[in-house]
Amino acid sequence: MLHAEPYTTCTVCAARAKGFCGAIPLRDLDSLDRSRRLVRFDRRRTIVSEGAPALSFFSIVSGVVKLYRSLPDGRTQIIGFRFPGDFFAISDTETYTTTAEALTVVEACRFSKSRLTRIMQSFPQAQSKILEMCYRYLSESEHHIILLGRKTAKEKVASFLLQYGEQFGREAIQKNHHICMPMTRGEIADFLGLTTETVSRNLTSLARDNAITIGLPHSIRLLNLDLLRHISGN
Repeated sequence: MLHAEPYTTCTVCAARAKGFCGAIPLRDLDSLDRSRRLVRFDRRRTIVSEGAPALSFFSIVSGVVKLYRSLPDGRTQIIGFRFPGDFFAISDTETYTTTAEALTVVEACRFSKSRLTRIMQSFPQAQSKILEMCYRYLSESEHHIILLGRKTAKEKVASFLLQYGEQFGREAIQKNHHICMPMTRGEIADFLGLTTETVSRNLTSLARDNAITIGLPHSIRLLNLDLLRHISGN
C-alpha cells in the first residue's frame, strides 16, 4: 500500500550524498524539498508497472527495489536492483519500460516529470549528476551481459555477492559484517540466468571454500574478499 508522508528536511537525508540531489547546494534544498513527495511502499508492492504511463521519477531514500521486464511468453527477467541514493522509473517514452517492485519496505522521493524537468533546468549540476548515474547504470548493464554470457555459474554467484556487498560500503564488508539479501535465491537465479538449485549449490560451494558463511535466511557474511574476487574472475 502507498502511504503519503509529510515533507522532511533534505539536509538530514542519509541518501542525499549518493543521489542526484547531492549535487544541489545546501542553500537550494528548500526548493528541492518542495518539488518532491516522500512516499512509502510496503514490502513486495509494485511501485510502477511496465507499459503504464510514465508519470513519475523516484529516488530511493531507504530500501531495495527490483527492476524486471516481461517476456512475450509470460516469463520475466530481472534486469537490476536499486539501492538508497539510486533512482528508477526515468523514461524518455510515454510509458515505463520496466516494472519496479519493493523487495523491502521502501521510502522514496517521488517527482512528477514536469517537476523533474524544472529541477534540471534550475540546477544543471543535478542534470549532470543524473547523466553520470545513467552512465553508471549502463556500465553495470554491460558488465551484466558479460557475466551472463561468459562466466561460469560459480563465477556468477561470486560476482553477484561482491557487487551486492559493495552497496553496504567497503568499511562494512571489510569488517566481515553480515549482509542482508532481501531477494530470494530464485530471484538471484533469475538475475544471473541460472536455476535456483544452481545458486544454492554454488553458495554452499563458496561456504566450503571459506569465502562466505551462510547465516539466517537471507543473511550472508563475506569472509574473504580476495578469494571471492579470484573466484569471480574479476
